[in-house]
Amino acid sequence: RNYYVDNSILEMTYDKFKKICKVDKKYYKKLNIINHSRDNKQKILGFYKNKKTLTVYYLRFKIEKMMFNNCRNGVFIITRITSSCTKALKLFRENFIIEVFYEYELIINPVKHFLVPKHDLLLNKYKYLLLKRYNVSEKQLPRILISDPISRYYGAKIGDIFKITRFTEHTGVYITYRVCR
Repeated sequence: RNYYVDNSILEMTYDKFKKICKVDKKYYKKLNIINHSRDNKQKILGFYKNKKTLTVYYLRFKIEKMMFNNCRNGVFIITRITSSCTKALKLFRENFIIEVFYEYELIINPVKHFLVPKHDLLLNKYKYLLLKRYNVSEKQLPRILISDPISRYYGAKIGDIFKITRFTEHTGVYITYRVCR
């Protein structure tokens, strides 16, 4: 996603992260504000809540923190969510980019799984070059769902294109493109 993240955070294990949360005697952890590598104004703020459920009150409180830090992107890592909170998320997503991941979804990294081919998210300039080169529109490309674990991992939006590189015995390197829907 091209955000600057300290190596100590990247190499931290799940168990170590949970211990840090328990030492602080907090059942939530605010992850640091991370700046985007290309745009310093674009920031992301993350929150981890490992006890109870994500409620509207907690969500509203954290959205206010995002507003205070001039941050439009937020990531919530949760165990459970209330139905009223899912409705509130739809309203907050009109002004903010909020992603919600369940704790169990992050235990296994989908990109590093041996059955998943290499995925690259194309930049807009390469996207237009690809469409022009093959003389196709976005609707003519195969699709990948926005709810797909790989799409969620990369933070893809509708209309983004993935370059998928597969290695097979028969054809060698096989490259295909998929548009996010």
